[in-house]
Amino acid sequence: MIRTVIAAFLFCLTSSIAYAQFRYDYAILCDSTQIMIESLRKDYQEKLSWTGDHVNDNSIYSLWVNPKDNSWTLLKSNKEFACILGVGAESKFIFEKI
Repeated sequence: MIRTVIAAFLFCLTSSIAYAQFRYDYAILCDSTQIMIESLRKDYQEKLSWTGDHVNDNSIYSLWVNPKDNSWTLLKSNKEFACILGVGAESKFIFEKI
C-alpha cells in the first residue's frame, strides 16, 4: 500500500514539474552588427552598459541602456550579425557588496 502511495505521489510531482515548464516563441530582429549598434546609439540614445562572452558559440551578449528614460535592449552579436533578444523599460542596476 505504501508503495502505491509513494508511486502516486512521485507521478503527481513529476507531472506538475512538466507543466511548470513553458516555451515562449517570438520573432527576433537581426541585422548587421554595425547597423544595430548605430541604431541603438542614434535612434534610442542607448549606451553600452554591460557585455559578456558566450562560452559555446563565441558570440557576445550586451546590454544597452538609455540613462534618461531607463529603456534597455539585450543584444546577442558576433562580428557580422546582431539580434535583439529583448527590450524593455524601467532598467535598474543592482550591485551587491561581496
